[in-house]
Amino acid sequence: MFRNSLAAISVASLATFLPLNAEEKKDGVYFTGSVGISYLNHIDIADNLGAGKFEFDSAFSGEVGIGYDFGAFRTEVTFNSHNTNFNRIQGVPVDLNVDVTSYFLSAAYDFRSDKKIQPYIGVGIGSSTFDVEDAATVSNAGPTASAVNLTADDDNTTSFKGKLGLNFEASDDLDVYGEVWGQTFSDFDIGSLEFSDASMAGAAIGVRVKF
Repeated sequence: MFRNSLAAISVASLATFLPLNAEEKKDGVYFTGSVGISYLNHIDIADNLGAGKFEFDSAFSGEVGIGYDFGAFRTEVTFNSHNTNFNRIQGVPVDLNVDVTSYFLSAAYDFRSDKKIQPYIGVGIGSSTFDVEDAATVSNAGPTASAVNLTADDDNTTSFKGKLGLNFEASDDLDVYGEVWGQTFSDFDIGSLEFSDASMAGAAIGVRVKF
């Protein structure tokens, strides 16, 4: 999955044809928007429900937000959305829609902020909502017969996010960037099921437009 970020990084590599020294970085408010792919990692099913895993498709992801650039240091408030599907429960094929939306307060540090190409790292904390729009029952035919009942429901949980990226200063007012990221979630409930140790990863390309 992370190989998809190479497309974004290749955009930044165009900067090798330009002078690497930039003018003093413009401080102030900016709009940010990105698109990419994400993958919700498989989640274990409790032993008393027959064990196994919840498995998911890769998903489209998008993010929009507003931030403030202090120079080398940036802060952002963002909203992101991921639309995926349960594709297997305990190995049984299913097709159940799941929306994961999050609001984040983040901070990032731009290395080489006086250059055209700027690697960066970022961290954020926020609130996420898992919304399962369909219901399904999957029976376990193992030695301890049981069933996993997934209901249409939603729940909120705390989440944390980390980013690694590469920024290209296209002009005083426009940055183009590519990044890879990982996101973890606190425990949450869907109907009577508790989901633990959930995590997601992805890659994106985007722009920052400075006002």
